[in-house]
Amino acid sequence: MAVITRTPNRRKSVATRWSATSIGADVLAFVLAGTASFSVRIVGDLPIAEIIQIPLVPILISAFGKRLLRPNIAVIFSLIGLWLVGQVLTDIYRGTPTIDWMRGDAAIVFFAIDIAGLTVLLARNERRKVIFLIGLAIGSLLSARFYPSRLSIGDPWKFGYSSGSALLVLLISSYFYSRRQYMISGVFLAGISGVNLLMNYRSQVLFLLITVALVFPIVPEQIGRLRLLPRAGGFMRVAVLAGIALGAGWAALSLVRFVTSAGLIGEEAVAKNEEQAETGGLLLAGRPEIQVSSRAVLDSPILGHGSWAKDFKYVEMLDDIRVEKGGQSELQDAEEESQGGVIPTHSHIMGAWVWAGILGAVFWAYFLWLVIQGTVRVTILRPPLAPIYAYIILGMMWSILFSPFSTMARFAEALTIVIIIDLLKDGGSSLKVLKWARRGQWRRQGFHARLSVPGRNPAVTSTGG
Repeated sequence: MAVITRTPNRRKSVATRWSATSIGADVLAFVLAGTASFSVRIVGDLPIAEIIQIPLVPILISAFGKRLLRPNIAVIFSLIGLWLVGQVLTDIYRGTPTIDWMRGDAAIVFFAIDIAGLTVLLARNERRKVIFLIGLAIGSLLSARFYPSRLSIGDPWKFGYSSGSALLVLLISSYFYSRRQYMISGVFLAGISGVNLLMNYRSQVLFLLITVALVFPIVPEQIGRLRLLPRAGGFMRVAVLAGIALGAGWAALSLVRFVTSAGLIGEEAVAKNEEQAETGGLLLAGRPEIQVSSRAVLDSPILGHGSWAKDFKYVEMLDDIRVEKGGQSELQDAEEESQGGVIPTHSHIMGAWVWAGILGAVFWAYFLWLVIQGTVRVTILRPPLAPIYAYIILGMMWSILFSPFSTMARFAEALTIVIIIDLLKDGGSSLKVLKWARRGQWRRQGFHARLSVPGRNPAVTSTGG
């Protein structure tokens, strides 16, 4: 009898501790995300979230370290280690100044810490990912309002309020999407796309329209017995969806051209679009830095040029390219803004290659491969958070190819890795949205269906750890 009376108490004690641990992890996720947009100056800029995370990561790893043993995560950390080795060897060979060396190595080390911390905190927990995204959005908006950067002062929407606003709208859209209220969900995406279009934030228009094309049922599966889309899970399905995505890209370009010709955006934006339309295209123009960084890579393909690599030769080369394309020479301004002649790259993969050599490029090439797989996965599976997942993953693809690796981006990009790994692990980790029917056909499975899978504990899957 004594045993019988102790067992419920013990179970209640375990449940209480688990609930407290889970709530504490939720609060930590919100705090880390909310402080990721604020930084302090310690040698270089260091986000407050990373300062908070440093003493906590060992505790998280000791409690939930098994989440770091997943195959893709192991490869990621191995390649980050090689990237760091390449950076150290390059800095030794180039005689990089100590301050720059420390900043270059720290960027890699803290990115690895961010990935480890968010993996053990967020992996396989969709609720906590939502909490993290809410914190990230609120923190971004507060930072833009009270601590605007130099860039956001010049363009408050693009470099300030757009990121946080988009995340909140996409979360609301995902809420309706998860309930299959696609019309309402799409209206929110159309609204934020329209704002970005009028504010001339062209890449965001591109991401949002491609997101709609990939995860919304724009084309019905079939009409009667006539199948319009190839069966899910096959190459042809992916090929058709890729074609639809290209169509969305063309639509984004057409919309930008329309608002430019109609004068619906500011005079400065009109002039910028017209100039870039003549010198390489609207959506991909304005990135001649890729040509310059490619030349820098050819000059030293194995070992890079060092952390915060500086050489005014490449700054002058960038100015020459702009003049050749019909632009005006801005060499003096470019030299003043180059922080002592930092080689322009404007790309994650090219920046790592220029700084750390080939080992830096290998990491981002692997990450790009994961992003491509994640895009296919979220397109086929269409989990409840598909709109915001697709948007984040598409943005990551763009950043790897066309954006610099910034301090403030590290946390969000670590989150992207967690999202992709979960998608690749079992189709979204919190639920499986596809199952194989007896007749050999793929079909969608509702959100509630995972709760009835035999042998699965829904409480552990959705809220554990």
